[in-house]
Amino acid sequence: MNQKLDYSKLSALELKAIAMSYRNMLENKGETFHSSLPYLSGAIEVLAEELADCPAMNIDELKILHDELLMVNKHLLQMAPKPPSSNPEEIVATLTNDEIIDGLLKNSIALSLVKTFKYFQEVIADRINAIENGVIKGVNNGTIN
Repeated sequence: MNQKLDYSKLSALELKAIAMSYRNMLENKGETFHSSLPYLSGAIEVLAEELADCPAMNIDELKILHDELLMVNKHLLQMAPKPPSSNPEEIVATLTNDEIIDGLLKNSIALSLVKTFKYFQEVIADRINAIENGVIKGVNNGTIN
């Protein structure tokens, strides 16, 4: 695969999303994940952290939200494009430049959303666990005593 891909049709945000995804691919397992959608991911993380102190009386809604996040991640991963082969030469022979770049972008977006929603799901799971196990946070802010 000696020919370079033509990224000229991409916006700056799309190009940055692919670059961040590539950066994540190069890093070792356990290193910091860099979202391809940093502002969207940040906003979702803030929302998740706000729900970390959700009152105990909302546990049923938290459980539904947890399950919805699980479902969304499952389907996002299924919707992410799969390359026709793991061999780069076969991919180049099978797909056009635009198809390769479109696949890279879609995978970048899907993986960033999955990672962000996974964090959200973990925060919700922690809160559900705290409510169900009677953990008190601070001065009785709606948790079970």
